Amino acid sequence: MGMVVLLMGLVFASVYIYRYFFLAQLARDNFFRCGVLYEDSLSSQVRTQMELEEDVKIYLDENYERINVPVPQFGGGDPADIIHDFQRGLTAYHDISLDKCYVIELNTTIVLPPRNFWELLMNVKRGTYLPQTYIIQEEMVVTEHVSDKEALGSFIYHLCNGKDTYRLRRRATRRRINKRGAKNCNAIRHFENTFVVETLICGVV
Repeated sequence: MGMVVLLMGLVFASVYIYRYFFLAQLARDNFFRCGVLYEDSLSSQVRTQMELEEDVKIYLDENYERINVPVPQFGGGDPADIIHDFQRGLTAYHDISLDKCYVIELNTTIVLPPRNFWELLMNVKRGTYLPQTYIIQEEMVVTEHVSDKEALGSFIYHLCNGKDTYRLRRRATRRRINKRGAKNCNAIRHFENTFVVETLICGVV
C-alpha cells in the first residue's frame, strides 16, 4: 500500500510539473520579440542599413500567426497588426495609423507556415541562424468594402471588428517598385520568412 501511494504521488507530481512548468515554457516559446537588420534599397539609390522590430505570437494548434509591428524608430512603414490564418487561407492587415483593416488571400510563397516560422525564430533565438538582409515589396490594391467580417473567421473577426475593412487584390511581388508608381500607397514593413517584406497597400480608402 505504501508503494502504491508513493507511485501515485510521483505520477501526480509529474503531471503538475508538466502542466505548470513545461507547458508554461512552451507558451513562452510561442512568443518572440524579434529584431532584424536589413539593407533598405527601396527608399533611395544609396543602400542604408535599417532595423525592423516586431512581436510574433505563433499558435501551432490553431494554425495561425499574429505579428505586431510597432511604430518604426526611423520610419519605413506604418505600425500594424497582422494575422496569417492558415486554416482560412487569409491574411489581415490592421493599419494602426489609419485604424483600418485589409484582407487578402494568404500568400504561401512568402509567408512561412506556423511550424516552419516557429522553427526559424527558435533558431534565430538560439543564435544558430540569422535572417537574410534584403527586402522585397509586394503591391496590393483596395477593391471592395467587407461588411460580413464573421465570414473571415474568428481570428480576423476579432482583429477587424469595429473597423472599416476592405479586400485587397495582389498586383506584384518584386525586389523594387518605382516610388513614382507607389503614390497613394501605405507601407507596412514586416518579416515572416528569411527576409523583410514591404507590403504596399494602394488606393487606400
